[in-house]
Amino acid sequence: MEITQRMRQILDLLLRSPHESTVAEIAESIRVSPRTVHRELDAVESYLHRRGILLHRKAGSGLSLEGEPERLEHIKSELLTPANAEYSADERQIFLLYRLLESHEPIKLYALAHEMKVTVSTISADLDDLTDWIGKQKLRLIRRRGYGVEIKGSEPAIREAIRDLVGIRFDDLTLISGADQSLLHPVDRRIASMAGVNSIKTIEEILWKWEEQSLEESFSEEAYTDLLIHLSIAADRIGSKKEISEAEAGRIVRGRQGATEEQIAEIESLCKHLGEALNLEYSTVEMIYTASLLKKARGHAGESLPADDLELAGAVRSLIHYMAEFDDQDYMADRSLRDGLFTHLGAALERISAGQRIRNPLMDTIRKEYGELFGRVRQAANAAFPNNNIPDEEIAFLVMHFGASQERIGQIHPNIRVVIVCTSGIGSSKLLAVRLRREFPQIKIAGQASWYEAVRIPRSDYDLIISTVELPLREDQYLKLSPLLNEDETVQLRNYIKERGSRHLLQEQTPGKLLHHAIDEDFRMAAKTQENQEQSVGMAAIEDLRYLNKSVQLSIEILEAFRVIPLQISGTPSLMKWLQAACFHPQIQEAVEEPDVVARLLLEREKNGTQMIPGTELALFHTRSDTVKRPLLMLFELDHSFSMEEPGSAVLSRFLLMLAPKQLSRESIEVLSEISATLLDIEIMKALAEGQEQQIRELMSAHLRTYLLNKLERE
Repeated sequence: MEITQRMRQILDLLLRSPHESTVAEIAESIRVSPRTVHRELDAVESYLHRRGILLHRKAGSGLSLEGEPERLEHIKSELLTPANAEYSADERQIFLLYRLLESHEPIKLYALAHEMKVTVSTISADLDDLTDWIGKQKLRLIRRRGYGVEIKGSEPAIREAIRDLVGIRFDDLTLISGADQSLLHPVDRRIASMAGVNSIKTIEEILWKWEEQSLEESFSEEAYTDLLIHLSIAADRIGSKKEISEAEAGRIVRGRQGATEEQIAEIESLCKHLGEALNLEYSTVEMIYTASLLKKARGHAGESLPADDLELAGAVRSLIHYMAEFDDQDYMADRSLRDGLFTHLGAALERISAGQRIRNPLMDTIRKEYGELFGRVRQAANAAFPNNNIPDEEIAFLVMHFGASQERIGQIHPNIRVVIVCTSGIGSSKLLAVRLRREFPQIKIAGQASWYEAVRIPRSDYDLIISTVELPLREDQYLKLSPLLNEDETVQLRNYIKERGSRHLLQEQTPGKLLHHAIDEDFRMAAKTQENQEQSVGMAAIEDLRYLNKSVQLSIEILEAFRVIPLQISGTPSLMKWLQAACFHPQIQEAVEEPDVVARLLLEREKNGTQMIPGTELALFHTRSDTVKRPLLMLFELDHSFSMEEPGSAVLSRFLLMLAPKQLSRESIEVLSEISATLLDIEIMKALAEGQEQQIRELMSAHLRTYLLNKLERE
């Protein structure tokens, strides 16, 4: 074969790296010895030479490529669509999963071996490696001599396995943006087809319109994206006649249990529109499955409160604390950093615990440009997560968060309106925002939107959309940059603005120099646009003040109503009895209409995961319900300690009760999130443990005052 898998890996690294790459770096990245890399370089050089590209091999420096951009792009295309390339073990196993999940019947081992151009024993060994993964998907791998091999399991489980497989090979937004299928690796083309990539844009348009009219709360970006891909996979399976059986639907019928007539009508409406657009028929069974997807996507957001994972919040606080020590920066005061890490690490730690591989295409660049910070983040992560092996790819993501935090200190307040598209749980958009402000002092960050919000923002609300990821838009509708905004991209951004005809003047870093950009409207229209913008800015400022005023008022109401309340029960103690005693207490009677309902919700949340604050005898029980009239916070002191029914036999002496209505305003959610965050403050935890009502109120007041002042400065 002309090009081996190892050659392809080396070439891929050389083509992607903006700097020279050393043999040692390449060896570490592809997990071989430097000697092995040296052996492959002659073949790599010969391959490149025949295509008009030079491989520079500088002793003591590194490797780099030189050639015309068109030739380099052609090689990239060849690598993406290798006709004769060897498959790596990972690619081969992904292909096997694709074949088995797609097939209606058993497949002979020799047929699979023939397709992959390997031996039967190689295929057999691959299947051995895949057995655990298949089992974790609640599926079974059937292998019998003379029968063949197949994957057995319920249709919902198979769809979940396909979703996980998609996540292994694709970044979600790359899939949604509609990558050119001809440029994909053969394995990726097959996985994309399983995800219904050809229909995904149609489904997204329908889902967006449906969500706008929905009676329920909006999805988070992560939940929306996951739901969209699940719906696309389901549509592909329905189109292939691989539908859910009535027996399987019976096991997921809870998706419609307790649903109102209006909610059922909404689900039927969504399936009707999907069926019409995709020329599919959604049976009652598939509607039940769709209802379960919607319920999962919304999760328990309607019953929980922000920052409720106190164990994770403690880990985030610990990481920030160590970084503040190692880096001599006041990271503890940066709430944007805390919130970003909380969102990102929740999903990241789950992936690490599950042994999933984490991909970060920017890792090599980050290590080179932020080498010192990378080392400090590695040191802090090792200290904060001693029981987890945090991979370098994840450390690079964390560097983005801390790098953005460092650069927030010197932010400038410019005025060209740019919308930055951010991805859930990653700090890349924040890092890009501060780099933009530094390189282009007159840029105003008009907002940071999710991908599905950004594509629908009215054109009058911004001058440019800049994204760190591919978007489901035409290339001329946005500009994709890396979070690090290197020199080439800085030039690219200036040229892009010039070509598009910006309606502003962009001042360069050279004093006195102005770039005059063509505008597509006459001066009268430009003046009118400016007038409208000034009016919009004025209205936005008023809205900001209203928002802050509501936040202040809510903070005052919650803290003034806060009390430390002694609690007693009779008979055999149980957590349900303690919760009922709290919910029926006269001090909160005016705020709770149905105490029994609230107590059951609180108990259900505890069953799903402990609400104990790590290292204390204190718990935070919280929920949202239509039977709660207003947000409240109370501390209940048990007249005797209670042993919780959980591993470790945690002892409960006091618990905080945080309740709120199911429908919450944005300012209410943020204020309650800040209150949750205070629970990890050492002084506040001490005051809570001692039941010091006035001191608790004063400490929380100080925390919220700092939060509101910082917010006022940002707004």
